[in-house]
Amino acid sequence: MIIKKPKIWRKVLIIFVVSALGIAIFIFGGLVVYAKIYEGKIYPGVSVGKYQLGGMTKKDAQNFVESINDRLAKEGINFLLKRDNENDVEFSVSTLITDGETFEIVRLDSENLADAAYSAGRGENYWNDFIEPIRLRFFSPLRLNAEVEIDKTQFAGILKIYLAPFETYANNANIVVTSTEPLEYFIEPEKSGYFFSYERIIEQAKKSLAELSLSFIDITREVFIPSVTAKDLEPVSENLDGILSYGDLSLNFIDPITRARKDWILTTEIYTKWLENIKNERKEIIFGLNEEKTLAYLESLKSEIETQERDAKFMMEEGKAKEFQASRIGVKMNKEQTYADLDKAFQERNFRPAQATKTVSVVFDTIEPKIKLADINDLGITDIIGSGTSTFRDSHTNRIKNIANAVKRLNGVLIKPGENFSTTKYAGPFTLENGFLPEEVIKGKEIKKEVGGGMCQIGTTLFRMAMNSAMPIVERRNHSLVVNYYADPINGNPGTDATVYEPLVDFKFLNDTGNYLLLQTDIDYKKQMLTFTLWGKPDGRAGWYSRPLVSRWISAGEPQDIIVDNLKPGEKKCQNAFRGAVASFTYTRVTPTGEKIEKVFDSYYRPLPKTCFIGKEETPVCEEGKECVIEEEDKLSQE
Repeated sequence: MIIKKPKIWRKVLIIFVVSALGIAIFIFGGLVVYAKIYEGKIYPGVSVGKYQLGGMTKKDAQNFVESINDRLAKEGINFLLKRDNENDVEFSVSTLITDGETFEIVRLDSENLADAAYSAGRGENYWNDFIEPIRLRFFSPLRLNAEVEIDKTQFAGILKIYLAPFETYANNANIVVTSTEPLEYFIEPEKSGYFFSYERIIEQAKKSLAELSLSFIDITREVFIPSVTAKDLEPVSENLDGILSYGDLSLNFIDPITRARKDWILTTEIYTKWLENIKNERKEIIFGLNEEKTLAYLESLKSEIETQERDAKFMMEEGKAKEFQASRIGVKMNKEQTYADLDKAFQERNFRPAQATKTVSVVFDTIEPKIKLADINDLGITDIIGSGTSTFRDSHTNRIKNIANAVKRLNGVLIKPGENFSTTKYAGPFTLENGFLPEEVIKGKEIKKEVGGGMCQIGTTLFRMAMNSAMPIVERRNHSLVVNYYADPINGNPGTDATVYEPLVDFKFLNDTGNYLLLQTDIDYKKQMLTFTLWGKPDGRAGWYSRPLVSRWISAGEPQDIIVDNLKPGEKKCQNAFRGAVASFTYTRVTPTGEKIEKVFDSYYRPLPKTCFIGKEETPVCEEGKECVIEEEDKLSQE
C-alpha cells in the first residue's frame, strides 16, 4: 500500500491561514482591549496647543479648560508692545469687567471642547470605532482649538486705554463740506501717523487663547502713510458741485411679512457729512461714503427694520398644553452689504452718468423660527416637571414693571430636546424698545439705575425651578452682594440666587429629557411672588436642593465718603451697607436611570460699606496777583 503525502503547498497554505487568523484575532482582541481601557476617556493623540488630553474623561477636560478660565480671570491676557528704538511696553488686559458685577469679556468654551475631544475616534461606525483610536495615537494626531467667546467691543475699549497714548492722529487728505447752499468746503491736509489694528490684535489674542496659551502676545504699531494728498485733491474738488447736483439719495425697506414699505431720504446735508476721498481700483481719486459714519446711521435704523424671530408657543389650560401663538420669521439688517450698495450708488456719480441711482434697498437676512406651528401639534406635554418661586417684596415700581415684562415674554416658551435654555435669549433684549425701564443695579461701589434692572429676580426663580425639575445646570453665577430679594424662602440665607446681565452673564439649563418642555410663568402682585413652572413628559427624574448655609459673614467695613463730579457741590447721596458672606448648598438630582448626582454650589458675596457720594466743591478762580474774595452766600454754601 502506498501512502500519498500532502503536497507542500497545502501545508504552507494551512500554516498561512492559521497564522493570519491568529494575527487577526490578536489584533482584534488588542483593539477591543484598547477601546475598553479608554472607555469613558479621551483617546491619546488628541491635544489642544501643547496640552495632551488623552486619558482624561470629558469632565476632566472640561475642568482643565475651566482652570485656564480661572487663570485668565486672575492674570488677564498679557501683551508686549514692541517699539523701534524705544523700550518695549508690557501690560495685562483683564478679562473681567469689575465696574459693577464681575463679568467675563473673554471666556473659553470648555463644554464644546470637551465634547469634541471625547468624540474624536468615536461614533462614525462600528469598525471605525476600533481603527480611529489607533490612527489618532500613532499616525494622525488631532489638534483641537478651543472656541473663544469674546466681547470685541469691550475688549477693544480696554485695549485702547493702554495703546491710545502710543497712537498719533493720521488721515488721508479729504474735502470737508461746510455748507451745501451755497457750496462751501475746505481741504483737510493729509497726515502720517501710527495706529493699531485693534481687530487684528483681538484676532491674535483669540488664536493664542484657542491653543490655551497664556504667553505674552506681541503687538506692533502700524504706520499710516496717506494715499491721498492735498495736492491730489485740488483738481478733484472741481467735481464736487456736479456730484451734489444729483441731489438726494433714498433708502427703502420692504417688510418681507407685511410687505409694508419704509423710506428714508438721505439729503445732501446728511451724506456730505459722510464724504471721503478714496482711490478706486484704477487709482483714480473719487468721492465715496465713509464706512464708519454710514454704518453708524444704519445702526440707528435697526429698531425700525429688525424683528426677532418667534417660535410657536403653548399656553396651559386645565393642566393641558394648548397652542396660542403662531411662529414668525425674524428680520436682521445686513448693515455691511447695505453700506456697500449705498457706497457703490454714490461712487457712480463721480463719472457723471445720465441717470444716477437714486434709491437703494436695505439688504436683510430672514431667520426662520426654530419651532413652527406645524411642528408642535403632538409633543406629549402633559404634567408638571417642577417649579420654583421667589419674592419681589418691597420692589420699586420700575423694578416690578421690568419683572412683569420679562414674565410675559417667558410665558409659553417651548424648549426643544437637547436645547440649552438661555434666560437672556428668551426674556431679552433688555432695552427700552422692548418695554424695560431704568432700575437699580449693582455697579462697583455704587447702586445706580440701568435699563432692565431687576432681571436677576427672573434668573433666581428659573434657577430654583430648574433644580426642582432635575435639569442639568449649564451656567449660573451668584450676585456680588447679598440682596434680600434672593434670600432663601425657608431660612433666609443667601446662596440660591442666579444673576443675569445681558450680554455677558446668563442663566442656562439643559433640556436633556428627550422631549419638549414648556415654561409657564406667573406673577402674583398681591403676594409679591413669582412662580415659574416647567411642564413636560415625566420620565422618573427627581431634583431638589438643600437649604443654603453661611459658613462666614463678612463685616461691611467702615463707612466711606466719595467725592464725585455728577452731583451738585455739597450734595450728598448715601446708600446702605452690605455685609459679605460665604455660602453653599447642595443640588441633588436623580436621573431617569436612577443615578444620583450631587453638585455643591459655592457662592462668595463681597462686603460693601455704607457709601456716601458727595458733590465736589467748586474752587474759586482768582486772577494772578490778586486776593480771592468769596461772597458771603458762597461761604454759607461751603459751610
